[in-house]
Amino acid sequence: MKILLTGASGLLGTDVFIAFLKAGYEIIRASHSPREGFVSEDISTEEGIKNLSNLSWDAIIHTAAARDPDECEKDKNIAYSLNVVAAEELAKAAALKSAKYFFISTDYVFPGTIPPYTEESPTCAVNYYGQTKIEAERRILSICKNACILRVPILYGINAGLKASALLYSSLKTIDSKHETFIENVIARYPTYTGDAANALLFLLKNNACGIYHFSGQDKLTKYHVVKIIAECLQKEHLHIKPLNTPPNNAAKRPLDSHLDTTKIFSLGLQKPLTFAKRIKKLLTQDSVHSKFSTALILIQREKFS
Repeated sequence: MKILLTGASGLLGTDVFIAFLKAGYEIIRASHSPREGFVSEDISTEEGIKNLSNLSWDAIIHTAAARDPDECEKDKNIAYSLNVVAAEELAKAAALKSAKYFFISTDYVFPGTIPPYTEESPTCAVNYYGQTKIEAERRILSICKNACILRVPILYGINAGLKASALLYSSLKTIDSKHETFIENVIARYPTYTGDAANALLFLLKNNACGIYHFSGQDKLTKYHVVKIIAECLQKEHLHIKPLNTPPNNAAKRPLDSHLDTTKIFSLGLQKPLTFAKRIKKLLTQDSVHSKFSTALILIQREKFS
């Protein structure tokens, strides 16, 4: 099977490529920026969509998106073009080929008031990013009857580089600051490792799954907890990190707790992921990953004095 993977150089796309290549699939990697080994196309344009659609593939995994909620709130035209129009046009291409279509959605389709949310729970986003994903889901399912939508919460990973993982990189910057820093301690998040999300997609493909599925890390953590756990795993001093017990004043409002109920996918036999602390510790046992963390800390030091 030949798979078209959009956003292949991104945080999730990198691990999807690794997982599916290891499983024996042929992957066409698509990215916005030109790079060796990738097909470079702008999916916000008609020409870019046409060029990708004309390639020979049997399935598409669409991970490319405008995924920063604050940026989506500031530039709604770009968010709509990438998150809705491109997703819909690729769905049309998949339907014409009778190809499988996997779409990555988000826990932000829910308001965060009465968690946990099942796949059948009514959607109602509190920010524009979530609204675009709701609209994309609706259009995709109306076009591709065998489409599969995977909703995931905040992702973290290392294979695309630590700077691509906002959760990890911002935590390292906070840990290294050494100055008293207050970190948001209100919004519940469920950090999900990109390698686990990639394996969930592989599992769904092998099971020929259709419809909507939820996948998520199992730990309920605030940003404050995340930073503390990473500091402890790195054996770094973190007494300067303090909890901020008021909601952040971001451009885009965040749901307070958009916990995804993952019963459906795990009932099919998918193995549950490691806890956040265990995953970070396991990653740090790999020399290459430990080196990436060390390199990131060096880069952060250079940023401070540049």
